[in-house]
Amino acid sequence: MLLNTAFIRSCYVAPIFAGIDAKYGISIDDLEIPELLIQDGMMLIPFTEVSQWFERIEQLTGDADFMVKIAQHLTLARLEIPGNWFLSAPDLAISFRRINHGVNCFQSGASYYAQQSGKILKWCYSNDFAIGKARSHDSLRVAFTLFNAIKHYVGNEHNLLKVRLSGAPIQQQETEKLFGCPVVWNAPQTEIWLSIDDLLMATDDYTYEPEPLTASIPASQLEKFLNIPQPTDTPKVLYEMVNYSRYYGLPNVDKVAALFGISRQQLQRRLQKLGFTFTYLSGYILCNQAIKYMLEGKSLDEIALLLGYSNSHSFSRSFTRFRRQTPTQYLAKLNLKSKKPLL
Repeated sequence: MLLNTAFIRSCYVAPIFAGIDAKYGISIDDLEIPELLIQDGMMLIPFTEVSQWFERIEQLTGDADFMVKIAQHLTLARLEIPGNWFLSAPDLAISFRRINHGVNCFQSGASYYAQQSGKILKWCYSNDFAIGKARSHDSLRVAFTLFNAIKHYVGNEHNLLKVRLSGAPIQQQETEKLFGCPVVWNAPQTEIWLSIDDLLMATDDYTYEPEPLTASIPASQLEKFLNIPQPTDTPKVLYEMVNYSRYYGLPNVDKVAALFGISRQQLQRRLQKLGFTFTYLSGYILCNQAIKYMLEGKSLDEIALLLGYSNSHSFSRSFTRFRRQTPTQYLAKLNLKSKKPLL
């Protein structure tokens, strides 16, 4: 039994919610998505959950083509990177490479890459974790996001040579109008075709501001960028699935098993093979997350709420069981270390 699961960061799907709210007046509350989950832009969300959100959005809007109607909102500008690293390059060629390599920190189980055929460059996106109706929505999401990145450099009037999309067709004429080119559906992967010359093009409206030669971010932020599990990394996948489930209350084995699409017994047997019990695994994960929140300066009451505990007393009791000291004692130790003078 495999627990292969892909994840995507909250900030990478946030533009969809902004567009749905602006176009249809539908909020994340209407979609029954916890606000705290979206506020934490680095939070890893199982892609299966995002697929279900796509279907829920289609039901609530009554539009199978909702992604087409919010195309202008689908940009990389909201990703939590200092200085908007993806779109601050001097030309599309550099931005193209940054996106292909850097998006791996925001979505696992998918690949962004280039295929060249003569003077044609195919910007490709492959995601085997998008299935059913979600395949069309996800393909459009990425195609519009990449197209908006291209237009950032070459202008809004720029048209593509061809677009190939995964999944069943959605609003063929409107989609072709937005891309300005023929669109082919039911393709094995998403492809945006452009001229190789476009990589070095720039409109008169684009102004490049020189970037600093060096950049620094806190170690805790760097850890967040790098902390994205590959689908086959079972221990990490388990960790992040339990961590995600806490946004819907204190994690329990039934809730996490449902997220994997398996039975309670199947999950327990898999944990047993790995040498874990669910109680130990969830307690360990919540304890580690609590320490991360302490390092970010959050209060103990805030931490208890964020971890899904009903009150701070329950949080304190669980933390003490794993760390053999109370959260207050541990926090005092952290504060003492931070104030210790350097020799």
